Amino acid sequence: MQQFTRSLTREIEVGGERLALTLSKEGLSVRPVGGRRPPHTMTWEAWLCACVAGSAGEQPTTEQIQEALTAVRSGAAKPTEKPSAPAEAEPSSTPPAASNASSGPSLTDSLTRLDKWMTAHRARFHHALLPGAGAADFDALAAALGKPVPEELRTWLNWHNGQNADVPGAFEQSWILMSAQEIADAKKELDAQPHEGWQSAWVPFLDDDNGDYLCLDLDSPGLPVRECWRGRSDHPVAAPSLSAWLTDFVTALERGDYHEDPERGTFLRRS
Repeated sequence: MQQFTRSLTREIEVGGERLALTLSKEGLSVRPVGGRRPPHTMTWEAWLCACVAGSAGEQPTTEQIQEALTAVRSGAAKPTEKPSAPAEAEPSSTPPAASNASSGPSLTDSLTRLDKWMTAHRARFHHALLPGAGAADFDALAAALGKPVPEELRTWLNWHNGQNADVPGAFEQSWILMSAQEIADAKKELDAQPHEGWQSAWVPFLDDDNGDYLCLDLDSPGLPVRECWRGRSDHPVAAPSLSAWLTDFVTALERGDYHEDPERGTFLRRS
């Protein structure tokens, strides 16, 4: 039997609304195209039961369809969790793995270049980025990681603590900026229900809303960036560090290598 090795997303139109329908080995989910709120999901078992239920063949009314679309736009509710225990004060020294010198531009320099480029060429998306993380955000993230927040990740989140879920648009390719809270939540979920080959020392910082992530490998020198794909056992290194990854991205931006798909919200690199 052929099984899903990666999730498959297709666009459909219902009631005049364009929806992204994602099929995976767990089931299916639906959200507005470009939406950032949690999708509504259904397991394959629930889908099977709905298909054979007595009312499954009835055509819903226009009012019922619009009510359902309103619920999809609002997003699914996140499960409530007990608050984490307060984190201990974070040491001021930089963890040894994060202090490796880089031969290229610093992360701060590349972020400054990125701000300049987005202000000139992608202002709408730039305005939708959230303010930088604060002390409480870093304390909570350190508690979730069980260790101090790596210096490069701290710099990254100080720049912008995620992006506005109500404004469609990907940061790079299909990758979306994660906030400190979203990183902590995803890390907890990945450690509890890991992808094949997942390592507990990996920390996500970008996601594609389909269960795939770009992660920092805290166990390797320089904290390389890894591509972590659901349904795959290989998670290759995409860059030797977050600074190197961002420098490559910004250099490609300045060279004119990217274009935005205004309908899907992706920000694609030309081949």
